[in-house]
Amino acid sequence: MGSLSQKIFSVMHYVANKVQSPAVILLYHRVTTLQQDPQELCVTPGNFNAHLAHLASDYNVLDADRFLYHVKNRKAFPARSVFVTFDDGYADNYQEALPLLTAQRVPALFYITTSKINTSYELWWDDLERILLTTGNLPPVLHININGQTWQYATGTLTAIREAYYALQQILRFCKPDVIEAAMQQLYDWAGKDATGRPSHRLMTWEEVKGMGEAGYATVGCHTHRHPAVGMLSYEEQYTEIGKSKEILEGVLNTPQVHFSYPFGGRKFLGSKRYYNADSIKACKALGLQMVSANYHGQVHSWSNPYALPRILVRNWPPEVFRSNMQQFFKY
Repeated sequence: MGSLSQKIFSVMHYVANKVQSPAVILLYHRVTTLQQDPQELCVTPGNFNAHLAHLASDYNVLDADRFLYHVKNRKAFPARSVFVTFDDGYADNYQEALPLLTAQRVPALFYITTSKINTSYELWWDDLERILLTTGNLPPVLHININGQTWQYATGTLTAIREAYYALQQILRFCKPDVIEAAMQQLYDWAGKDATGRPSHRLMTWEEVKGMGEAGYATVGCHTHRHPAVGMLSYEEQYTEIGKSKEILEGVLNTPQVHFSYPFGGRKFLGSKRYYNADSIKACKALGLQMVSANYHGQVHSWSNPYALPRILVRNWPPEVFRSNMQQFFKY
């Protein structure tokens, strides 16, 4: 965000927060320790535990039901309200994050992508990393056809490989699921690898999802079936993609699903490339979803759109950085 845009953003939120005390939704993805994390999705258990201790002592952490009540009824939030969320459904959410949440008595909502639950397969951006960034002796050049267009990347040096990784990630995130799957198969064949993923990057099993649904400090929500940028799909495709994850989770957990978050979820777009759009909101309403989170920086007020709530993306911040950032989020 440019300096002028940042100043305008800050002024707007300063004024809004003067009118009404804000709430903040925090967005996490993973709680674990990895050798490499090019997407910066991991928060170490030590840092996460420190985050939770600070939230528990200094903030009003709301659970999913209470946050939904304020959103649905357009009610002002209590002072210093915070809502903790996770995207994707990684196994470490259950194995490492949930025990810490329970010990600190901090509730969280877990948005789950369903297609690779209970499998050995990785989400495509992790798979891209596995193929390009953890494999030795790759061919010196990659030719790959993505949705009818051929791309060529040099892969003879570590620098070139990393450049190819980030370039492909930007292309694939705006592709439909079938196109992504076809591209990944080309990469498997090119690198001489199969689709079996790493245990460190697997999603939850169905037993773990059930355990999450039964936990006192966890609520489960939907995050599509195959994790596409839904704004690139037709209305019918969006309805099917979102609805399938909702149907699967309701069948497994035997409880209505009213929470959803958009994959990627940013408001930024490049031409026609959008992470979500008006059809996305229409599909969510038609499916009976009641509260939907996006992924753009901002605070929540009683007038915020319940079908595109802003969230603050949390990185692996040390305790002092987390404390400082939390102060800034509530500055007014």
